Amino acid sequence: MRPFRPTYGQQPWPDGLRALQVYALPDLPPGSPLHTLLADLRKALAGFPVLPVPDDRTHITLDMVTSGPADTVTEAQHRDLADHLRAAVAGTGPLRLQAGSPIAYRTGVRLDLHPDGELAALQHRVRGAVHRVFGPDSTAYPLGVLHATAAYAAADTDTDELAQAIHRVRPGHAPFTVSRIIVNEVYWRRVPVAGTGLPGRQICWDTLATVPLDDQAYGPTRSVAGAAGA
Repeated sequence: MRPFRPTYGQQPWPDGLRALQVYALPDLPPGSPLHTLLADLRKALAGFPVLPVPDDRTHITLDMVTSGPADTVTEAQHRDLADHLRAAVAGTGPLRLQAGSPIAYRTGVRLDLHPDGELAALQHRVRGAVHRVFGPDSTAYPLGVLHATAAYAAADTDTDELAQAIHRVRPGHAPFTVSRIIVNEVYWRRVPVAGTGLPGRQICWDTLATVPLDDQAYGPTRSVAGAAGA
């Protein structure tokens, strides 16, 4: 495993950049199976040079606008994107998924998500909404197998040893729901990895709009703008 470096689309993330992204957020009430799995994972990762993702930053990336940084996006475009997203996801209802098993990969720890067919369909609906606002060349973010990142590597480490540690976490799976997506400005900051003295990269964001996944048809625009600082 090697240190994680964030990417902006398919390029290295420039220092200080904020990017407009769309995330699906897992429902994480205290004591829920996913809440417990993430807490147990953090315990298993203690001492390894990885920075766990806190509960309030656990997310599933659906898309990223790469045609320009977030500070070039206008308020009108924010509103248009929220409206197009509401129309695109109307009637989908909350998604019911399972997270796990945790996977050690080249720059961190991921949670596999399944069954992921409806989640992938949601991602394509989101991309269509983004393209309607910013154009077909606005998204260099590659669409792949969807996942939630549980930790980002801060240094080279023995992936086999880490994989054995996370495999011992039981139960290694957790059911959860996704009942909302958000439009946000994403940025990264350096924070120390506990017990190692190493700097890790922590994902942070400011929420611009929240769009619920419900069973209702799309209706009149309502105010969803909010703020959730890192």
